[in-house]
Amino acid sequence: MAAVWPLHSQYDILYNILTDTGIFMRTMQSQKVRESFLTYFKQKGLPVLPSAPLIPHGDPTLLFTSAGMVQFKANFLGLKKNLKGAATSQKCLRTTDIDNVGFTKRHLTFFEMLGNFSFGGYFKQEAVTWAWDYLTNTLKIDKDRLYVSIYKGGIAPRDEEAFQIWAGLIDKTRIFELGEADNFWTMGPTGPCGPCSEIYYDFGPGKGCPQCKDKVITCDCGRYVEIWNLVFTQFNRLEDGRLEQLPQKNIDTGMGLERLCMVMQGVDNPFDTDLLSPIIEQAKKILAITGKTELETAALRIIADHARAAAFLISEGILPSNEGRGYILRRLIRRAARYGKLVGRDTPFLFELIPAIITIYHDIYPDLLTNALHINNILKAEGTAFYKTLNDGEQRLRELTKNNPEKISGEEAFNLYETYGFPFELTKEILQQKGIEIDEKGFYAAREKAKTSSKAEAGEFEKEKVIALQALEGQNEATVFTGYDNLTQEATIIALLDKEYQLTDALDTDGYLILDKTSFYAESGGQVGDVGVIEVSGETRARVFDTQKPLEKLYLHKVSIIKNSLKKGNKITAKVDEITRFKTSSNHTAVHVINAALKKILGPQVHQAGSHVSPERLRFDYTISATPAPSQLVAVWNAANNIIAGNLKVEAQVRPLKDAQELNATVLLGEKYVDPARFLIIGKEGFKNPKDRVSLELCGGTHVRSTGEIMSIRIIKDSAVSSGVRRIEAIAGLSAIDYLKENTNTALFASKMLNVTPEDLTKKIENMVKTEKELRKEIADLRRKLLDGPSNETHDEIILKDGGALIAFNAENTDIKELRSLADNMSAKNPGKVILISTDKDGKKSFVVKSFKGGADAGALTKNIAALINGSGGGRAEFAQGGGDAAAWAEFITKMKNIL
Repeated sequence: MAAVWPLHSQYDILYNILTDTGIFMRTMQSQKVRESFLTYFKQKGLPVLPSAPLIPHGDPTLLFTSAGMVQFKANFLGLKKNLKGAATSQKCLRTTDIDNVGFTKRHLTFFEMLGNFSFGGYFKQEAVTWAWDYLTNTLKIDKDRLYVSIYKGGIAPRDEEAFQIWAGLIDKTRIFELGEADNFWTMGPTGPCGPCSEIYYDFGPGKGCPQCKDKVITCDCGRYVEIWNLVFTQFNRLEDGRLEQLPQKNIDTGMGLERLCMVMQGVDNPFDTDLLSPIIEQAKKILAITGKTELETAALRIIADHARAAAFLISEGILPSNEGRGYILRRLIRRAARYGKLVGRDTPFLFELIPAIITIYHDIYPDLLTNALHINNILKAEGTAFYKTLNDGEQRLRELTKNNPEKISGEEAFNLYETYGFPFELTKEILQQKGIEIDEKGFYAAREKAKTSSKAEAGEFEKEKVIALQALEGQNEATVFTGYDNLTQEATIIALLDKEYQLTDALDTDGYLILDKTSFYAESGGQVGDVGVIEVSGETRARVFDTQKPLEKLYLHKVSIIKNSLKKGNKITAKVDEITRFKTSSNHTAVHVINAALKKILGPQVHQAGSHVSPERLRFDYTISATPAPSQLVAVWNAANNIIAGNLKVEAQVRPLKDAQELNATVLLGEKYVDPARFLIIGKEGFKNPKDRVSLELCGGTHVRSTGEIMSIRIIKDSAVSSGVRRIEAIAGLSAIDYLKENTNTALFASKMLNVTPEDLTKKIENMVKTEKELRKEIADLRRKLLDGPSNETHDEIILKDGGALIAFNAENTDIKELRSLADNMSAKNPGKVILISTDKDGKKSFVVKSFKGGADAGALTKNIAALINGSGGGRAEFAQGGGDAAAWAEFITKMKNIL
């Protein structure tokens, strides 16, 4: 059977695998369940909307979409009036209980939530009766297996209304009354809240524990499983705890597709449903295990769940990293990889599960198939990188547990995270299995000390500010952006905010203004916001030094008042800085040119993984399975500059979003595009067909009119960001000219200083570098000879508490890289003794400690020594390194003698 969706040629191999096994022809029961739910509520008059992305758009307070209601937050708050109701099957990701995944029958990270919603429309009567009707009449679920719960009262009155509705549908003995923990939903200490009603399915007495004979539906043993939660948002909780009725009452329901499939497919856990079992079966073959033992069962469940979650995250553009969403992805991949190792797999394998995942989801989530090779490359690269450090990390952890059988310090756990790439949660899980305590607070303290800022935090727009801005967005018409065609725009100030995002009628200091129209481009798509000025009657009143768009309709102009004040209702002229915009646009078009050149030279498997465009420079991250050769990078540079030399036309077209697939346009993974979308085309003057182009991307940014305006692209650096991801840093346009001028001036200055012509400068520097290397070698040889001498003037000896000896040597002005070879040399001359080599540079002391088999623990010694100089350190039992504040040698020796 032929596939009914377009396939790019690079996916042919994967496609053949899928069709040869006949899995495209397989009808999945879960597909029918999902379809029946959406069809049922469509027949009830609710619009069926697609799943929102896993990455919430317009809500920086959330890492991931964790429930069906997330995309409707503004509707629930009454800020948007475009819908009265909806039904969805929503992709969700929750990682709060990740350590439980694999060891219980109900915990998952990725799942789909079926939901029907009302925003001031239908309420309890319909929500309850429709739910019961769908389960018992549409799905034909045995009524005798169903139980329900209502809110029994407490901070709010008992939900008598829900009880009476249920009593008309089910025997009263099957209605349970529960308290706040189970049956009352709140958004926070104050705000919208309301009672819940839950529907439970009884999997039978054979699946429960003794207490479930008394029908304890909240028991976690697995007999009674909540399959549907109906939330009736009807109250607003005030500061003093009192409740008042909401003017708009809402319905928010959520039913896990995996749990519903458990019921429909007669299994008692989600891993045996057709949403996960094909992945597990494929994993059994890859790992050559049967899943019969407790360890194998847990490993297979962890691997299936985490591989599925990772595939969806990567398909939305998330890449493994040590911060934010990327850290969650890395944690999922590495936890799955480690459990693969525990059952005997020593090489990356998660990428081999991609066909099984696509088999299950290709119809409803075609992006998985479109991005299959990208997902494959990322999983393979991350797995390869992790396996390289996993063995060293586990060895270090074994050493730590041997020397610290009761508790591991937070600093040691952080060293595992920082040095070996061990997620803290993985260390914690391993230690829990061994019954060893870990200093969790100490780990987070060490992590905070080591990093200057956290990319995982919401940043400038915290939760309360987002809610305030959402309210502001709902009260005003969307700002009209005119900046593609105009750099100057007559406009009216429709709102002003102070630095704390509080509304004000006048602004005489720093703050934000919102206009009905603007020529200022707001930061998005990797491009920084415009800068410029605000004029009133020809007089400059404020300088705009940034433009942001925290929500789709809201343009925030960050201003500093220069003269007088600005007031709500003022007629103003918004002027974008022309030179700054041109520099930014040149760099942005250069990003498209580089992307096209990379695809031409390295192949279509190159994917954009992120970018940053400013007036000064550009950054372009891309995925690639192998490091490009220098000759390939030269070819990329030449291809990019040939596009510039061709002076090709740069044109924007607004077209239906569906054209992106038909025209094979480049899209950024995970990006949410409006429909119709803006297509940016680079091609010869007079081209008619968008297919006849050098570059075709969906892009909302600003660009030059032709590639000739870019003038030149200079690639400054190509480097690895993480496994499978590289970064090009470059400059273009006027910034490139400025860069070349600066380099020319630097070369002229250096030539004058070294008394050579600019043409001979390179040769002169090469000779100087060669001479420096020779001198460094001479110094190193002299230092080693000095170490061979017996004089106590060159080193100090400390008798350790265990009776052993430590020889300490002050290697002044030594390169840090030399310390280890010096320690090896000195250790060979002094067998049976611990060696410490230290050097001070730039106000910091660095040192290494080398021990011997059966000697003092170098890692423990290093940690204690580093603490003396306000530093940190660690390593293996026989070798470790550390550092801290510089200190006089005599003082350093005295401190060590006192503690060692």
